[in-house]
Amino acid sequence: KKVIAELKRDCPSEAIQLVAECLARYGSDHPDKDNLDIIPVPITIIGTKYDEFQNFDPEKKKIISKTLRYVAHHHGAHLCYFSSKMEALVMKTRGLLGHLVFKTQLSKTITTDHSKPIYVLAGMDAISQIGSPPAIVGSRSPLDQWKQLFLSTFPQEAEAMLPEDPTKDSKYNESIIDSVRAQKDEELERFKKLQKRKKYRLRLCVDTTA
Repeated sequence: KKVIAELKRDCPSEAIQLVAECLARYGSDHPDKDNLDIIPVPITIIGTKYDEFQNFDPEKKKIISKTLRYVAHHHGAHLCYFSSKMEALVMKTRGLLGHLVFKTQLSKTITTDHSKPIYVLAGMDAISQIGSPPAIVGSRSPLDQWKQLFLSTFPQEAEAMLPEDPTKDSKYNESIIDSVRAQKDEELERFKKLQKRKKYRLRLCVDTTA
């Protein structure tokens, strides 16, 4: 949210363009387009260690997968499951990350079967396909209902809470994903510096002509 706020403040036209590009993935006729909270920065949610997750209790796997699908769909994110020990998932995740970084061709075949590795691209899911969470007293929105269902199924202990920046937690290291994340962080910093230089030059031009 901080990055988005800075982008809207410093580069409003670029922020509008990013939102338009995200909404374009859904299309004008998508039934959920008016009920989403799209984050204008491209996001990919990657569920790692699928080699372990595949052995979870089926009902718990369904709750986790449906919750992740709803969150990804609601915010305009891609969602895929990954394991460095499963070559097919390594190749699929590399393909997705390659598309995000280098704009390579991307497979549009999705997997929503909760007994298999989930792979859903932004704009290709729907609330009607995900299903509705059970009504929970005090929950004001479907997103909050999914959150409450998840927390009631998987109580969070204080010591198990994520740090402020979980990307820097050594427990979640994944070399392939971390290298792409580092590259995207560098690209974001370069973009922000470029926009600041543009604003400075524009200010100089205005001052000179005044």
